[in-house]
Amino acid sequence: MSSVYKKIANDIIKDLLSGKYSETKKLPKEEDLIQFYGVSRTTLRKSIAILVNKGYVYQVQGSGIFVRESALMDYVSLENVRGLTRDYPDKKVEAKMISLEIIEADAEIAQKMRCEVGTKVYYLKRLRTVNDQKFAVEYTYFNKDIIPYLNEEIVRSSIYSYIIDDLKLTIGFADKVIYADKLTQEQADQLGLETNEPGLILDSTVFLTNGTIFEVSKSVHHYEHAKLLKLATF
Repeated sequence: MSSVYKKIANDIIKDLLSGKYSETKKLPKEEDLIQFYGVSRTTLRKSIAILVNKGYVYQVQGSGIFVRESALMDYVSLENVRGLTRDYPDKKVEAKMISLEIIEADAEIAQKMRCEVGTKVYYLKRLRTVNDQKFAVEYTYFNKDIIPYLNEEIVRSSIYSYIIDDLKLTIGFADKVIYADKLTQEQADQLGLETNEPGLILDSTVFLTNGTIFEVSKSVHHYEHAKLLKLATF
């Protein structure tokens, strides 16, 4: 199967993010990985090439495959669609629901979500904290035809885990736009800042693997706490 190498790459990424290689700072030897996954050398090398291109590891001839530590901690990743909980696996990440309501998509929302005007959508506001520090205010729309049910319990934990584990949906990719703006009074009050102080804004449109948009969101980050990471290779 041509997708086997992609699955292996994803499995290794999960291991990296869980901290499995935080002590060794490198992956097992190529021979050990080939034996563990039961694949050919060609397949394994395709998997490693994905990790290199995504910036998770780098190879040193004759020495092994090393982990890029900056890829694993204390940043909001622009490389993946995984949610704040998975971006900060060793931190206490919490969500406080400000409001959750079902509304009908107006022309602007419908255009962004590529749905019909009048489509039922969840509109969620919540405050995210990391280690008890106010981190971001999120304003999120979920297409109710795709995400049929949300409640405060789900909102307070990991919505993406709920989507993946309970709804059995496969999140595919996202378009992300980053910019700075002045905080409104509401945003400043939620983040413990002053009106018109700077905010780091991340607009996201998130798709399932079939290209269907299920989420459109705006995250307004506390400028002193949030750092964004985009891994790059030459």
